[in-house]
Amino acid sequence: MVAEWLRVEIVTGLQKLLALRLIGTPPEDAIVGTAEVWLEAVEHCGVQWSETLDRERVRRSFRTLYRICDRWPAPKVFLDNLGNRDPPKALPEPPITREVRERNRAKLREIVRSLAKSKQMSERT
Repeated sequence: MVAEWLRVEIVTGLQKLLALRLIGTPPEDAIVGTAEVWLEAVEHCGVQWSETLDRERVRRSFRTLYRICDRWPAPKVFLDNLGNRDPPKALPEPPITREVRERNRAKLREIVRSLAKSKQMSERT
């Protein structure tokens, strides 16, 4: 069974498509059956739907259909225009203690000294 949020998004999107009166638009008395077919297609498309990850993708897909379709679209066109999920937010950088920062600076100073020493030796030869 399709989650309620997804049902609402699909039905809302179909209502807006219906308002466009595209070629091949189902008659008003068949829109409930059309919505059920769409919901069944979406339910069995292999996506594990998540409201937080997918609500905006569903809306974007319908907005794309409103823009690109000359004819009433099949559910496949909707699914093809879902796009990828947004990547998860990056974790914040871990806090660094004063001691670790100083140890890192000391290591960098040592590396710079080593490189300078190495450069001097290569210039002598």
